[in-house]
Amino acid sequence: MKRKFIWLASILMIFGSLFSATSGFAESSDVWTSKTSLPEARSGAATVEYGGKIYAFGGVGNSDEAANGTKQKTTYVYDPSSDSWSKKSDMPTARAAATAAVVGDKIYVIGGYYDNSSGVTLRTPKVEVYSPDSDTWTTSTRMTVGRSWAASAVIGDNIYVVGGINESSAIVSTVEALNTTTGVWSTKTKLPVAVNAPSAAAYNGKIFLLGGVKSYGTTNAYNSSIYEYDPISNIWLAKSNSLTGTAATAVATLNGKIYTLGGEKSLTAVQIYDPLENNVTTFTNLTTGRYQSGAAVVNGQLYIIGGTTGATNGILKTVETITIEEPVPTIEPTPEPTATPEPTVPPEPTATPEPTVTPTPTPEQPTGDRAILVVTMTTGLEKEFDLSMDEVNAFIAWYENKQAGSGTASYAIDKLENNKGPFTSRKDYMIFDKILTFSVDEYSAE
Repeated sequence: MKRKFIWLASILMIFGSLFSATSGFAESSDVWTSKTSLPEARSGAATVEYGGKIYAFGGVGNSDEAANGTKQKTTYVYDPSSDSWSKKSDMPTARAAATAAVVGDKIYVIGGYYDNSSGVTLRTPKVEVYSPDSDTWTTSTRMTVGRSWAASAVIGDNIYVVGGINESSAIVSTVEALNTTTGVWSTKTKLPVAVNAPSAAAYNGKIFLLGGVKSYGTTNAYNSSIYEYDPISNIWLAKSNSLTGTAATAVATLNGKIYTLGGEKSLTAVQIYDPLENNVTTFTNLTTGRYQSGAAVVNGQLYIIGGTTGATNGILKTVETITIEEPVPTIEPTPEPTATPEPTVPPEPTATPEPTVTPTPTPEQPTGDRAILVVTMTTGLEKEFDLSMDEVNAFIAWYENKQAGSGTASYAIDKLENNKGPFTSRKDYMIFDKILTFSVDEYSAE
């Protein structure tokens, strides 16, 4: 049996040995272009990407922002390939200012505002779960306290919900995590600052919190600090500062950088936070200033959906997109050797042993017809699959395409021999940015 390891660090080392790369910020088409609008104007809709499509849940369409007006329970899905929206099954609960997160093949919609029978806006702890494949809804364990405008991010099978305003209308620093396997909520270390309507994003096994409102009607009300959370140590660390503190921004991650779009204080501004460099830069401004909008990335395209300008009847249904390309490494030419003068008296040649040249190893080619694929997640969890080499190669092709900025965020692997019980099919979905490494053990079935 032969074993091949596919390590991200190794890939970087191989490229580093070939040329000296000059890093740069994301390149773009520098132009936001309009796409087909939402079927209805929406502010405070919960927005996620799944399977190369964009989903928008709930929100408000007939007022100035999400806290006001009639809360909706609509589910709309946008297909970039056809530039079209379609309507799916309604949420069980009409609400706005909820947060949504994808784990496996499910979308979790958490918290938000809702209107009671008297039309009073309240906050809910409900968690409702949407299955895009079957267009059906179920419920999961509620949060301990209802919250609106909380932010969420996913590490492994856990959804972390941070900040927001609770049922007592207090801005909170609360952090809770839902284990989607067990359905159990656990309390984590609080944020260093209580913030309403922050943005959160997961990258490289960490969670980054940006922006948010610390208080209303006071100076320095907006949080400009960026914080990093390590789920292993359960500790928050202060990082760099945003160029402008703001809140209710749309957020998306692409090519290892976190984009925040619009916001209450700077409606058209787009900022980019680079977790590796720990710095913040600017990006092409939005065509239409907005906040309480949603954002998503599909195939290198950054989308912003809906939101509000804050004016009376200022809720938007417009959708805009911009192309973002990974920076291309600059190959620096090898300098010409400097000529040295010949010595007046040539020295007697001294015989020296010729150096042993170690050939550069080339990747092994498959030698078996089956293999054990072991995928190690960022949480340390290992998932093992017995697959044909065609299936392994399809997985590797998906991973490399996604690494290059194209393809879906998840990849389904049939459980094959484990399809037991009443199920006609069982699949395990690999989430690209949750994969730390994977290995392939080849063998012959004969």
